[in-house]
Amino acid sequence: MAYYYEKLNNKQKTIYSSLQTGIESLSKEIVLPLMRADEVKLIFEYILLDNPLIFYVRSYRIYLDGSCRILPDYRYDFSVVNDYTQRIIRHLKVFDPARHKTHMEKELFVHDYCLNHFKYDYSFADHCFSVLGPILNNTGVCEGITKYVKLSLDYLGVNSLVVNGEAINPSSGQREPHAWNIVDIMGNTYHLDVTFDLTLKTQANRYDYFNLTDKDISKDHVYENNLPRCISEGKDYFSMQGAIANSPTELCRYIGKTLRQGKKHIMVKLRHVEDEKTIADKVMSIASMEYKQIFNKSVAVSISCNLRQAVFEISFT
Repeated sequence: MAYYYEKLNNKQKTIYSSLQTGIESLSKEIVLPLMRADEVKLIFEYILLDNPLIFYVRSYRIYLDGSCRILPDYRYDFSVVNDYTQRIIRHLKVFDPARHKTHMEKELFVHDYCLNHFKYDYSFADHCFSVLGPILNNTGVCEGITKYVKLSLDYLGVNSLVVNGEAINPSSGQREPHAWNIVDIMGNTYHLDVTFDLTLKTQANRYDYFNLTDKDISKDHVYENNLPRCISEGKDYFSMQGAIANSPTELCRYIGKTLRQGKKHIMVKLRHVEDEKTIADKVMSIASMEYKQIFNKSVAVSISCNLRQAVFEISFT
């Protein structure tokens, strides 16, 4: 899905195609019709957002002298690009088992593959900003992971796009530049932030940012308002799992039901949080009381909470 290409006018689309062809051919110089430098910059950025397989160009020099001459700055020569590209194509076969699944199942498959195989690259090592980081090193930062998610979903026939914006890191509480995806599932679009779920993971996989609406993602993400609207509800992970509590009574029922199923590790999302300062203690108290009521004994309870998304991970030991 070339989402950003479709945002351009006809002239810009022609430039986009010519520039993309030149880059994919590793041309040393690409001659385009005369245009403004800022317009070239926008089109160049759009090409990289639409095409995760273009991992081998970092920037360009531009000369405006009757025409527009672009001299791309390639990271690797042709043989290295070809070798890496073949490795990427071979790697994508790990998603073949999901080929005949529904679009939602494909999305979940990609999400879980990332959480089960990758780590966030706090060292900012080589390739961390491209799909090569996850594929070669099993690590990446948000840009590399987000592009990897798009590449994988493209392979499975699921439309998605890369979103650049800012977000409040759920671990540090700091607002910082961030990238995530918007995914099209059967005509409805949702926000998917695999990176945040990856960094939140301790024991079980996290799904705090799986298929969120604009309203929910806006609690800790900031982005341009000209992106596809994500307004369809009920396809986030917790809604689909029936793991949402609208009141303390519903929370008691859910914890009790889950404990009776023999589970000692519970993930639940609260729909309404009135006091963020005391909610963790209240959830812990409810969990402790429910366990004691069911098993007639006390147990240690630990809680990890993502307050902005009101997701609680409760463990009984």
